[in-house]
Order: sequence, then C-alpha cells, then structure tokens
Amino acid sequence: MSDRYTQHVKPRRLSAQDWAQGAVQLWRGLFFGVTDIVEEVHSSVLRTIGRVNPIDRQLVDRTQRVYRGVREIGDASFIVADQAVGLAGALVPVRRGLDLGRSRLAVISALNGVLGDRMAAEGNPLAIRMGLHQADGTEVEIDREGLRRALGKPRKRLVILVHGLGMNDQQWQRPGGPDLGARLVEEHGYSALYVRYNSGCHISENGRELAALLERLVERYPAKLQRLVIIGHSMGGLVARSATHYGREAGCRWPTELTELVCLGSPHLGAPLERLGSAFTHALTWTRFTAPFARIGNVRSAGVKDLRYGFLVDEDWRGRDPDHPEKVTPRKLRPLEGTRNYLVAASLGRRHGDFADRWLGDLLVPIRSATGASRKPSRRLHFNDADGRIFFGMNHFEIMNHPQVYTALSEWLHGKSRGRLRQRVKQAIGS
Repeated sequence: MSDRYTQHVKPRRLSAQDWAQGAVQLWRGLFFGVTDIVEEVHSSVLRTIGRVNPIDRQLVDRTQRVYRGVREIGDASFIVADQAVGLAGALVPVRRGLDLGRSRLAVISALNGVLGDRMAAEGNPLAIRMGLHQADGTEVEIDREGLRRALGKPRKRLVILVHGLGMNDQQWQRPGGPDLGARLVEEHGYSALYVRYNSGCHISENGRELAALLERLVERYPAKLQRLVIIGHSMGGLVARSATHYGREAGCRWPTELTELVCLGSPHLGAPLERLGSAFTHALTWTRFTAPFARIGNVRSAGVKDLRYGFLVDEDWRGRDPDHPEKVTPRKLRPLEGTRNYLVAASLGRRHGDFADRWLGDLLVPIRSATGASRKPSRRLHFNDADGRIFFGMNHFEIMNHPQVYTALSEWLHGKSRGRLRQRVKQAIGS
C-alpha cells in the first residue's frame, strides 16, 4: 500500500479560514467555467452569422479581448480574496474544531459527491478525507488509545458502515430512532465505526484507501476480533467490494477476518440514471450551439461516472474517455473465501411489475442491479455464499435504516441465512 494510505494521520478539523478558502476556490472554478461556456456560445453564434454575412475581424478581436479582460479581472479578484482570507487567518486567532452540524456536513458531502475529485486535486480544504467516525460524528484516531477512547470497551464483534454517494456517516441515523450500527451495538454486542469519505473520487481510489484504513484498524484494534461486518449503502457497497479486491491483492490481513459483507441498494450492474445523464450530455455535443453546455453535464465527478456501469478497479476506467457513452463491461472480481454476502434491493412498487416498480424502482437503483441479476451470464454476480432480500414499498434512502432491513440483518447475523437470493430474485422479477 502507498505511504499516503498507510501513514497514521491525526483527525483534521475545519476552521473558519478553511471554510472561507474552500468557498473561494469553488466560486473561482464556477466563475471561469461559466465564462468559458458563455464565450464558446458567443463564438459559435459569430461563426454561424459569418457564414451568411462576413463579420468585421475587428469585432471578433474586440470580443476576444472582452473575455480576456473578464478573466483577468476575475483572476485578480480571486487572488485578492484568497490573500484576504490568509491575512485574516494570520491576524485573527483560528478557532479549530467548529461544529459542522448535520446540515452543513450534508452540504459539504453533497459538494464532494458532485465535485469531490476536483476539490481533492486542487487541495480544497472542504474536500473530505477518508476516516473512521463515532456515531456522533467525532473522528477516531486509529491507534489503541484512540480506539479505546472512541469505543469504551472495544468488543470482539465490529461493524463498519460505509455511506453512499453525496452522503455522510451521520445520515445512517433514522429520525426518531437509532441507526443500524447503534442497534447492533445495543442489541447484538457489536462495536460500530462509520466511514466518511469523498464520494466524488473514483470508487477504486476509495476502495484502495478503505482497504489500507481497515488494515490499520485491524492491526491496532484493542480486542481479538471474532466477527467483522461491513455494511455499505449504495456506492458504499461498491467501495467495500473494491476494498476487498485491493486488500486481498496487497496481502492484507483484514479480508481474512471479514465474516459478512452487506450491500444495501448498491448498483452492482450500474445505475441507469447515470447512463441516461451521460447519453443526454453527449447528445448536447451534436451541435455547435449546445456543445458548450455539455461541459456543465461533464462536470459530474469521477465517482458519479463510475456508477454508470459499476466500475470497481482502476482498469475499468483508466485510459478511457469518461464522457464518451460507450458500453463497457467492468472487470469481474472474485469473491472472498469465507465471507458471507448479502444483497438487499428495494422498490417503491407494492409488487413486481406494477407502475411504481416499472417506472421508479427505488428511485435510483433497479432490483436487477442491486441483486446483480444480469440477463448476461458474464455480468451476473456469483458469490460463494449469498443471500438477500427484496423489499417493496421502500425507497433507496429508507433502505439504509428501515426496521424491516434491520430485522433481516439480525437474522443473517444469527446464522439464519439459507442462500435463497437467486430464488427470491426469480420469484420477484422472473430472472
């Protein structure tokens, strides 16, 4: 594993200066992006008019100078703003550890989902760095003392919860009640830790980083593990599957300790909504007037684009144009030996084939994708030990903390799995 992932890093806490610098960087990118689009549209109009009626070259030159001037003024303004923020940080005592609050954390998480790869590349302070957190959102230092402080008396059963795209660890909590992790702590004797990560980065990058983080955790965990469970919601399930691949590839210990992997509404066969968005954005490139607007759609993060077909490893996306709507078959990963796998799907419909089921699914991920039930044998998921459930009358976000899902999870963790996933899929969708 790279030193970037294996070094112990203390939790980073945002200051007011971090917030201001992050906001300035985001506005700078937005300003220049909009300016580029407006100039491209203007140029397309001038070129089209020029074919009918020759345009004075001076007008074209003058137009280019205007946009160059706008960029220079904007660049100077953002430099001044950035320097002002830095000066204020030097003159005013920096109060670190500002309470993000659930709403502000939700905004930052959503921004990371949409722009997180760019934010990380630009060093934006608001780019989320992967870490483990307690149920209250406090980041955990991954050493024996830090884990004891976070968990009290660490138990022999440990569950790790991994959130989905544009979300965060605090969104596991069900309004008016505890989340899956808290219930496993209270009712089944587990310790629970929550992963927070930048969901705008490639799934494979997050998978590799999660693999290294879990290796640190297992090496320094203050109790002998008897059971290690990972629960991933949506993209989180794909990140967890990617982590098992990279952990095994690197010879890590934790994959051999992993007893259960639960994927809740994860798009194993890809997300149709992202494929539709990609096709629509590509269609905008067909005319010179709409082509500049395709750049807006293509701003989607690498993480979002990975969901198109369910990319889990670097080889799936490396060397490809991420904005070309070509059909790609991702690499098939070998399941871990000795790990029980559970795939959970949901649908707004009351039964398979009704209006809500056909047209809405769970809002984001259809049953086939969540259960890996591809019509093509080469794309189907084949786990050595798999079970799962399909829940009707439930949406994509309810699935991460619904009482019925918890009941099924409790049964599985008590060894009441009969490996009937394929039978349930066949009964529900005829596959």
